[in-house]
Amino acid sequence: MPDGVLLDTSFLITFVDSRRPRHAVARQYFKHFADESMPMFLSTIVVSEFCLMQPVTDLPLDAMIMLPYNLNDAEMTAKLNFKKYTGATNEPRAILKDDFKLLGQAKANDIGFLITEDVLTLYKYCHELHAKGEISTKPIKLVDGFDKSHFDPAGQTGALF
Repeated sequence: MPDGVLLDTSFLITFVDSRRPRHAVARQYFKHFADESMPMFLSTIVVSEFCLMQPVTDLPLDAMIMLPYNLNDAEMTAKLNFKKYTGATNEPRAILKDDFKLLGQAKANDIGFLITEDVLTLYKYCHELHAKGEISTKPIKLVDGFDKSHFDPAGQTGALF
């Protein structure tokens, strides 16, 4: 059974920046993950992107599991074949390639969820690959607000009265 959540760069930027519109949603998800002892994975790929904006030490690193990108991750990424998607988006190839590295890493490590604010590429491709059964990772997008039903096998949002 897939476990944990992979934290995307856009999620983390929103989490630490109180001026961003979905800051409260990101904080609510982070609190939920911590309260439920859900492993939170921080990819070294995400670290390299995050550090372009601010120091990684701005993150609560003690609550996250560092996930280096390794050989098995690279092999899984290649199997997802991001090249077949390069004509379907206006995103630069390098950005798409990094998104697929994260998806390959999630697959290789059997990570249950990926949380992002990026609805145009990362969420879209994770959702598509999950729907096709190519990955078991389920995407969560911040734009939808906090929704506990992602984590309930029955999809329930709360207690029924």
